[in-house]
Amino acid sequence: VGTASAFAPSALPQLKLRGVTQAHTVTMMGKQAKDGPFTPIVKAARTVLGDSTLTKVRGDVIAKHSQVIKAFCDTGESPTGKIALKQLYKLADKDGNGFLDREELQTALNFLGFTHLSDEAIDGIFARSDKNGDAMIDFEEFMREAPNTLRTNLTKLAKTNGNDLG
Repeated sequence: VGTASAFAPSALPQLKLRGVTQAHTVTMMGKQAKDGPFTPIVKAARTVLGDSTLTKVRGDVIAKHSQVIKAFCDTGESPTGKIALKQLYKLADKDGNGFLDREELQTALNFLGFTHLSDEAIDGIFARSDKNGDAMIDFEEFMREAPNTLRTNLTKLAKTNGNDLG
């Protein structure tokens, strides 16, 4: 049996680690996790490291990843960050009128992978962004709200993707 095939999900029930034959069970990687492509690696790591050490390692990785997301979103005030946000705004402004309506905002958020957002959540983002209440988000309003919305939802997306990957 090759190294890669030893960690295939079908091979795990036959592995004998620490003198105990592992039963094939669903391993919860987080509160809502499901088996994914990295599940065999996580199961092997759990067996080698133990639950508490694996939980600590996963927590440390998640914390570091959250710091990277925060640092990325905090660049919105930098020249490069402003260019990136301007391009994002242009992409979201489908009709090219220089403003984002609610539908354009929802389309842009879905395009970014934020499909977990409910209509109520999108309404909240829109209301927070539309400071002057004209039912349109201008570029300045977008620049103020986008980093916060990105930070929050990139973190949620990372957690969901992490769970889905195993």
